[in-house]
Amino acid sequence: MRDLTPEKERLILKNSISPLPLHKALTLLDFLYGKNPYNLDHLRLAFAKSVVEESSNLHFGPEVGVQKLKKDAPVITPWLECVNTMASDIQLYKDKAEASSEVLLGDARKIDSYIKPHSVDFVFTSPPYPNEKDYTRTTRLESVLLSFINNKDELRQFKQGMLRSNTRNVYKEDNDDIYILQNNEIVHIAEEIEKRRIELRKTSGFERLYSRVTKLYFGGMARHLFLLRTILKPGAVLAYVVGDQSSYLRIKIQTGRLLVQIAKSLGYDIIDIDLFRTRFATILGEYLNEEVVVLRWKG
Repeated sequence: MRDLTPEKERLILKNSISPLPLHKALTLLDFLYGKNPYNLDHLRLAFAKSVVEESSNLHFGPEVGVQKLKKDAPVITPWLECVNTMASDIQLYKDKAEASSEVLLGDARKIDSYIKPHSVDFVFTSPPYPNEKDYTRTTRLESVLLSFINNKDELRQFKQGMLRSNTRNVYKEDNDDIYILQNNEIVHIAEEIEKRRIELRKTSGFERLYSRVTKLYFGGMARHLFLLRTILKPGAVLAYVVGDQSSYLRIKIQTGRLLVQIAKSLGYDIIDIDLFRTRFATILGEYLNEEVVVLRWKG
């Protein structure tokens, strides 16, 4: 039976995938790497999708977790179905083959390092919100199986290239909070969170970081928007899908409104804060907004 190394095993959620499906999955990968086909990346992409959705024990609702363990699960058939779906899609859109795209792996807080100056017309994105969602856990199984992450050092390096939005990717040397020290409201919210923590006598390592991650999150967004100005064309339009939060000891954080404050201070024009949807926060007993913050850079 093929298995993960103990170091890799410690990186994934316990029981993410049962031993027999894992054996099949690793066998398939070994076969693909051995054959080394010209479309290996496409085949690995199909693997990443099918192994999580069909072969693993994971579920998403919305946090990733482990459901009832499967003693066995198909691996080859769902992978082939995914490959065939991809092939059908490519065939369907073959007349669009001239359309080009480029994927850049990098840190959005250093965006000027990847994109040439004054070259961007539009930005449309949904960054993380300040909450306790560790996005690396959502893709951890396929990241480990495909050897994108092999040990704790590589996981740490991966997390350090991300916006600080949860306590699991905050590090001692982080200093993005210097970008929002002049924003009194954000500083006040962080102070309120820390005050509430002390009042409630919450002493875990994660809870002690709630105040700091709040400042690091908005500082990281400010750093991103600051450097983004160098790559935008005059008149460029930006849209950020963000949501209000109350994850940190029920202190409400109006993410969209605070990002508008930051954007204004950096010279952006505010076009709109468009309500996208609401979601009910059971802890607060009220609805929280998810909004699209629309900005323009005049140049």
